[in-house]
Amino acid sequence: MILPAIILSCVVSVFAANSPIEPNNPSDSLIILFTTTTCAGCARAEAFIDTLDTEYTLDNGGSTYIDKRIINVSEHDGAAIAQRFFEAYDVPQADRHTPVLFYSDGYLLGDRVIAQNLEMLIRSGALQNFSEPESESEPDPSYAFIFGAGLLAGINPCSVSMILMLLSLLAAKSDHILRAGLSYIASRLITYLIIGLALYRSLQFLNTNAFRLAAGAAKWVAVGLAAWLCVLNVLDFFNARSEKYGKIRVQLPRKLRSFNNELIKKAVNSGARFMIPIIFLLGVVISAGEFLCTGQIYLATILYVLRSGDVSAVTAFLTYVTAMVIPMIILLFVCARGRRILEMSEFARKNLPIIKLANAALFLAFAIYMTGAQ
Repeated sequence: MILPAIILSCVVSVFAANSPIEPNNPSDSLIILFTTTTCAGCARAEAFIDTLDTEYTLDNGGSTYIDKRIINVSEHDGAAIAQRFFEAYDVPQADRHTPVLFYSDGYLLGDRVIAQNLEMLIRSGALQNFSEPESESEPDPSYAFIFGAGLLAGINPCSVSMILMLLSLLAAKSDHILRAGLSYIASRLITYLIIGLALYRSLQFLNTNAFRLAAGAAKWVAVGLAAWLCVLNVLDFFNARSEKYGKIRVQLPRKLRSFNNELIKKAVNSGARFMIPIIFLLGVVISAGEFLCTGQIYLATILYVLRSGDVSAVTAFLTYVTAMVIPMIILLFVCARGRRILEMSEFARKNLPIIKLANAALFLAFAIYMTGAQ
């Protein structure tokens, strides 16, 4: 029941972020104000709007009612909606901050500009008959790239070693291996989806006023980190090809691997009655700890989606985590049918150099992409 609820909430979030804003009545004057919690000017703009009359007489006769929509970019889908408006109105990057008020033919930036011009625009009828313009250039990150990144994370040795360890211990419990394996995989999918959304929302918040001055520095930090991970994975490629596995750099710390192995053993030996829910919780714990290794690719993907300005971030992360669990599902069903754990482990070991080289190529591509991003 948990997985359908998560997916349903994600679908609702996607539609909420993409649904156009419309007035209750075309003759109403629609005020669309974007604010941020930590912005003093936003508080002043919102306070001014609260002082407006509910009805205004128009310069050309007749009257109009006020329809207010105050959207906090730090909450819910506010940042995604603001990004949509910034793109649709072709707002320069330097002006993409709050408070900002949009109307049919333009926008007002800053609390003083809003206070000086809003009532005049209302009386002129400029806020009536609002229809949200379509973005001239809709940013669309490559879902093939995101899917490929997720697939690469799924065959990461950190992920593969844990699932193989679990399957090898479950192999003797033929009645439970499929259910237990699916419980573990579902847990990882949900955990990584939640982690991705949490990091994305946090970075969206930081990408507003409080973080704008450090945006350029953060960009180059991300480029440097991606380049360094590229170099480390190239070195790991040569060490793996020479079978010098003790010199592999990008992997889980030894103590954390031992801790995970002990958790898996205890979960499998917990008894048939509690094993499935315990293995689900095991997936949450291992996913959180394993993020030190597999999370490098995920973080690069999150930054990629954030820089692209895509309003369907939830769809992007669902694409990523779905691709990430595909190798695990394949391993599970192969094991459930034949339980050839040693053969699968040997296959993963032999292909470790290819995996490391693919990781290096991904981080290099990300570094190049971030270098050219505005």
